[in-house]
Amino acid sequence: MSLLIGFLGAAGLDDIERPEKTYALAAARKQGFDAPVVLRWPSGQAWWFSTSNGNRGSGAVLQQGNRFAAYVGSVHWRGLTGVALLKILLAEFERPEDMPLQDFSGAFAMLFAGASEVHLFVDAVGIQKIYHSEERKVFSTSFLVCRSMLTRARVHRQKAQEYVLLGGSHGLETAVEGVRILDPTRTLELQGMSSRLLHAPERWRVACTFTSLQQTVDGLATRLADDFRAMVQAFGGNIGMALSGGFDSRLLLATLDHIGIAPTLFVYGGPADEDVQVARRVAASMQLTINVVDKRTVNDRQPPFDSNRLARSVAFLDGLPTDGAFDRGADCITRLEQVHGGRLNLNGGGGEILRNFFYLRHRSFKAADVVSAFYSNWLPQAIASSEERRAFKRNMVASILASLGLAEFGADAVDRPLARTDVELIYSLLRLRFWMGRNNTVAARHGAFLTPLVHPRLIQLAAALPMQWKDFGRLEAKLIHHLSPRVAATVSNYGFNFTSGPGLRHRLALQPTMWRPLALRSRSAPLKRLLGRLPTAAAPAEWLAAAGGPPAADWIDAAFLTDLAQVNRLMTLNAVLDRAYDGAV
Repeated sequence: MSLLIGFLGAAGLDDIERPEKTYALAAARKQGFDAPVVLRWPSGQAWWFSTSNGNRGSGAVLQQGNRFAAYVGSVHWRGLTGVALLKILLAEFERPEDMPLQDFSGAFAMLFAGASEVHLFVDAVGIQKIYHSEERKVFSTSFLVCRSMLTRARVHRQKAQEYVLLGGSHGLETAVEGVRILDPTRTLELQGMSSRLLHAPERWRVACTFTSLQQTVDGLATRLADDFRAMVQAFGGNIGMALSGGFDSRLLLATLDHIGIAPTLFVYGGPADEDVQVARRVAASMQLTINVVDKRTVNDRQPPFDSNRLARSVAFLDGLPTDGAFDRGADCITRLEQVHGGRLNLNGGGGEILRNFFYLRHRSFKAADVVSAFYSNWLPQAIASSEERRAFKRNMVASILASLGLAEFGADAVDRPLARTDVELIYSLLRLRFWMGRNNTVAARHGAFLTPLVHPRLIQLAAALPMQWKDFGRLEAKLIHHLSPRVAATVSNYGFNFTSGPGLRHRLALQPTMWRPLALRSRSAPLKRLLGRLPTAAAPAEWLAAAGGPPAADWIDAAFLTDLAQVNRLMTLNAVLDRAYDGAV
């Protein structure tokens, strides 16, 4: 995607040599961005950088007299994207509050100058992030640009713990003190520095309008097909996607097949991997070619990991990706291949809105229950202080309530059982916003990238559906079959095809999780450790050599990290805290 950096100051910012600009430009250059378009208004200016490889559809900028608009990311509306979309927005709207943003598809951050105000805001779901310095003078879609403003970076203990243990930090603070996230529910007016509510949480709560499962399948299929047709109208038919053996990528393929688009297919893994075997069978049944990419083999062909590779990886991935930056190069290589030649890359991420993602029963739950069920799968000893462990879970509860717009109710909200529809919205407004959102942002940095199942209107509808339709993938299987019987007919890696739907064996396999007491689910990691099934993860020797030694932190105990990705994130954060790897100077 492109890159956006905004500077604010009472007297405009004509002094181009001020340190903030020097550091920001250096950070952008290290990430492959150069020669920005400069947009100005009385109290500030913004730099919009095009994607380094010039891929169409990944951001756009347009200036018409005193008015301008620029965005970062990938978005379409009315079959339009890029400059064509910005022309319509400037012609029809004065403020973002007037735009039908819940009808926009994609993830983006936008700078929009109306007749009298300049606004900064993001997509309705909050997938795209805008970071800002603590004094709110520098804003950027790059984490590393804002990190470069800090002469000495300090870790935010609790958010760093979330990043390492859970793959992302949740809320408006990041793992680095002094770098924050602009509230995704509000628009910031940059001249008066006032903010207004733009994406009210109440908008996500709608009544279910479907009276039967079949009516639901018909309605959702129509909505998906219409949105995909608009997507092709906007971006063209050069579309690629990764195919696995699961539900969500199969739903993407079924929808594309339904509208007559044959995508370029990828599958990641080795020849013996189940995903690869299933994806090959699906492609063969549809007479489509598929590219099998084994990232392990790709990495084996790269030079050993060293400090130079670490610096390039941190810059390419903008600092803190969900999997960490310690990778020989397969992550970077495959991301570039996905968008090669201006191809639009699709991913099925977020399709779990159509399923019972948390595997919780059909009743209300407190926010703390969701934390116990899903956000506690780590060894307690990883956070040595019992008080910090309690604070970790309290803060996760607070993040859930804030995402649902319930934080204002304070202690009452903490103790109040959430409606089952609100529990479903946690997946979209917390997990997708702060975990998948970070991953999507990284994926979109170098080309056009969409997760089309994460559409605001689809999120609204899916949250309101009866849970028995969503359990075990029943609804999604029927939706795949409705859109494309031939895509549904091939077996999945669950042991059934999507024509017959989830089989008895699959349903029985998931029942223990759904009925397991929450107290037991929250203790799954210690129990596995007790049974000898959860060993400590150890960093490879070349990681240690590149980092100059083993990971060290007084806020987490690496001896109790059980997943190599956790170790990777810990070492990545340490590198980002080190000025030598922060992407700036």
